[in-house]
Amino acid sequence: MKLKVIAGIALCVCLSQQAAADGYFLQADLGGQTQGLVAASSTGAISYGFNAVKYEGGRAGAISVTHAWPLGDIATIKAGPTIGFEREDGQGTDIAGGAKASIERYSPSSFGATYVLADFSTVNDSWFLLTQATFQAPGVSVELSRGGSNSYHETTVALQKNLSDSPVKLRLGYKVSSEELFAGIAVNTF
Repeated sequence: MKLKVIAGIALCVCLSQQAAADGYFLQADLGGQTQGLVAASSTGAISYGFNAVKYEGGRAGAISVTHAWPLGDIATIKAGPTIGFEREDGQGTDIAGGAKASIERYSPSSFGATYVLADFSTVNDSWFLLTQATFQAPGVSVELSRGGSNSYHETTVALQKNLSDSPVKLRLGYKVSSEELFAGIAVNTF
């Protein structure tokens, strides 16, 4: 098993090249029961990430540093260390280190673009899946995501609207598991 992991990492390093997109991403969503914040920035092949969620019954979050390996025009794989925390109401805070890996694909299209992300972490066994379609003419994006950990799971449907030609988007959506509407804002310079 270790040999397969080492061979896979070696293959990724051999195929690696400079990541194409430098920039940052910020997103904050506010609902009656859950609030979430995501921040990410990339410079070259290195990305830094932060996420936090406050939900009914607790809080969870993580920070990470990952290295990107583009797989040609197919996708980009990112992997690196992460530190996460989890706190149930009335309990202490659990802090743990681990590894994070993700695969993402951005595809320009005739109508705008599509984006797909799958993100996995050993900390709290967390995972996140997202698919998004952006329609350039009206400046609207439709997003569907599902994520979870040892203690929290959520499915989200959201609409985003660009504010003129800026990287700022207003968000409105519904959290299926929490059964709540939310509003938010996102800034994306990638």
